[in-house]
Amino acid sequence: MTIPEHLANKDLDAAAILSPLTELPARARVVIVGGGIIGSSVAYHLTRAGERDVVLLERGRLTNGTTWHAAGLVSQVRGTHALTQLTKDNAATYERLTVETGVETGMRRNGAMTIARTPGRLQEAMYGVAMAKDVGVEVEVLGRDEIKGYWPAANVDDLYGAVNFPTDGTVNPGDAALAFAKGAVDLGVRYVPDTAVTGFTMTEGRVTGLETGRGVIEAETVVLAAGLWTSELARLAGVSVALYPAEHVWVMTEEGEGPREEAPFLRDLDGYLYIRHYRGRYVIGAFEPKGKPKPVHEITTEGFAEFGPDWDHFAPVLTAARERIPELETIGFSHYLRAPESFTPDSNFQLGYVPEVPGLFVAAGFNSQGIIYGPGAGRAAAEWIVEGHPTMDLVEVDVARTGRWANQRAFLHERTVESLGGLYEMHWPGKQPVTARGVRRVPLYAQLREAGAEMGQAAGWERANWFEPGTVDPEVTHSFTDPSWFGPLAEEVRATREGVALYDLTTYSKFLVQGPEALAGMQRLCASNVDVPVGRIVYTLLCNERGGIEMDPTVTRLGEDRFLVLAPTLAQRHTEMLLRNGLPPGATVTDVTSGWATLHLAGPRSRELLGRLTDEDLSNEGFPFLTSREIEAGRAKVWAYRVSFTGELGWELSVPTEFVADLYEYVVAADAELGLRHAGAFAFDAARIERGFRSWGHDIGPLDDPYQSGLGFAVHLKKDADFVGREALAARREAPRERRLVSVHVPDGVLWHGESLVRGDERRGHLTSAGIAPTLGGSAGIAWVHGEVEPDGWGVEIRGEVVPAVIGETSFYDPKGDRLRS
Repeated sequence: MTIPEHLANKDLDAAAILSPLTELPARARVVIVGGGIIGSSVAYHLTRAGERDVVLLERGRLTNGTTWHAAGLVSQVRGTHALTQLTKDNAATYERLTVETGVETGMRRNGAMTIARTPGRLQEAMYGVAMAKDVGVEVEVLGRDEIKGYWPAANVDDLYGAVNFPTDGTVNPGDAALAFAKGAVDLGVRYVPDTAVTGFTMTEGRVTGLETGRGVIEAETVVLAAGLWTSELARLAGVSVALYPAEHVWVMTEEGEGPREEAPFLRDLDGYLYIRHYRGRYVIGAFEPKGKPKPVHEITTEGFAEFGPDWDHFAPVLTAARERIPELETIGFSHYLRAPESFTPDSNFQLGYVPEVPGLFVAAGFNSQGIIYGPGAGRAAAEWIVEGHPTMDLVEVDVARTGRWANQRAFLHERTVESLGGLYEMHWPGKQPVTARGVRRVPLYAQLREAGAEMGQAAGWERANWFEPGTVDPEVTHSFTDPSWFGPLAEEVRATREGVALYDLTTYSKFLVQGPEALAGMQRLCASNVDVPVGRIVYTLLCNERGGIEMDPTVTRLGEDRFLVLAPTLAQRHTEMLLRNGLPPGATVTDVTSGWATLHLAGPRSRELLGRLTDEDLSNEGFPFLTSREIEAGRAKVWAYRVSFTGELGWELSVPTEFVADLYEYVVAADAELGLRHAGAFAFDAARIERGFRSWGHDIGPLDDPYQSGLGFAVHLKKDADFVGREALAARREAPRERRLVSVHVPDGVLWHGESLVRGDERRGHLTSAGIAPTLGGSAGIAWVHGEVEPDGWGVEIRGEVVPAVIGETSFYDPKGDRLRS
């Protein structure tokens, strides 16, 4: 190869190429803060999307934040289909930039190899193989001899195999950012270095510009692409962006005999390291399990920050590297790079408009993967800004997924210890974080643990995942085929189907909408008719103007001008944004999530158990499905909602949090011979998947319309009130279905989600939700399928093996009696 390699380049001559401005412009439609790989990519892609009134601000010099010290790894496949859509074209983009701009990005397609020290790691890697096939990225599964052929210097005796992506490779990070910036400047973007942002200008809650050390610049949209400083900048606008700095390390050896220019870079995830070639040397990078967070005030703002060597901290990774490459026992080192990067609590980056402040967009927190995501994230951000909405599935990286509470510095500091190494940890299904736990606790936290709960974390909440009665904090073992919770989960689903189960649903997002314009506002937002009798529950959809599903809450009419909106736990911030932005001034929105606790009784004997606590008529006639009322149960006044996401007879019982402990004690005491079983989130999800119920953010989202999603019943085109998306939905109702959401049953196999759906040689879709199906046997899932739903010939690719599957446009489990339609 003749392409030069450049790492840790502090001498990038951006000024000679970009013709930087010496004075701050008065205004621009879009101002981007941060001249690294992300900010430069956003600027470039804005021009390609037709927006050229753009200013790119940089506090120092281009790439002097974190891009300059990136290792330059380029991978086209990520852990989910949505993330892979953002990365599958990154290498091609870097190659195209060289041709377009004349700046050599250094893209070298020498490949990327992930080796497996354990059977579990190889199983995990096989998910990436299926993903690559789905998107057309070349991939190969290797044995030891083949690994040795690529890496003669490596010890392969302990390996179970490897996966190689031959068209992945490496790029020169600084040059790549410079190429993006030059492509942007060539089409009119103005580049202004040496300009520090000190604040925001705001009008009626909307960002209207930036205050800088060189004056004020007006803007309609401000993009924060400032890497690890983004969270602190966002605080100046009064908003939350959850990310935090940590030390990130790579070391460079002296020249050696083993490094091969043509070898793929090597990921030894079980050793928490990667190894790449660089000018006849090895570069060894670490994603160690106990990272070192770095408070932002300890990091210089002068650029090109380094912290000096810490060989003691690097020692375990170096030991693992020497096990893999014995030559490292004798070779010397020429450079120890320890510099800052930013990490997020869930290891996904932060992208999108901040819900609370119109005009403020974020693209940051890339968890040391900015080079991998830079091209796709820049394009996604630019198209979102220009079009006014996402053009691809971005729910899992949307900044709105993270609650406002999550930018708390002590929480972030503690979680970042785990986040850094979490990228290379085994990604076992159901694996829970171990750091920064206990921040948000359901009111019954102690009681549920005493009842045998294994607590998990969702949106910061500690909630029960499953129960092992008689055990406190059950021991957890992970597996792709038989984790320790499969037995308890099956018992909990069985109780839900045949007896009665008790779930704690307190974490669900709850909003009270009230006021003289509450009805008109809700009718405007909801695709269903919510002008129903008081006490009626309506499953509905909040759609966008294009007919996509922004949320699928239940709405309960509590009074003539009062409604309760119930949405998923993980969608609290997003749902609040939809309500506050979409309702008229005469409708107030109150987040009551933390004020109300909810116990859920589900199963054919739930009526009998609840009947022991109340004198209310709970019969079908006295308390119909999808109705609610305030009742007395035990010693509490309870809002009882006859509904269940499990597909069974059930009631959700909501009380102010101070009453829930007493209500819980009454529910447990009323059990007697009914066989009440505590049940957790895993069983709840398994029951809803068997029943075919959709989950927003997993199965459906802003790009999916109700008709292809099997939710057309929730759209009332003939209701008197106009509503958001009505025109688009009317058109979509009659349009041909290019894809549709279906139920999947695999009688023999364990599904988790993300698996590929195949028919013969055709790759036809993938699962968005899945898990074991105790009622049906085997596993069940929900999947998007492209084209028609033929009656037979289907299979699901599970870790390299295609197993027979049955698919249908209706669910495979449909109990008699009470249910939501699916």
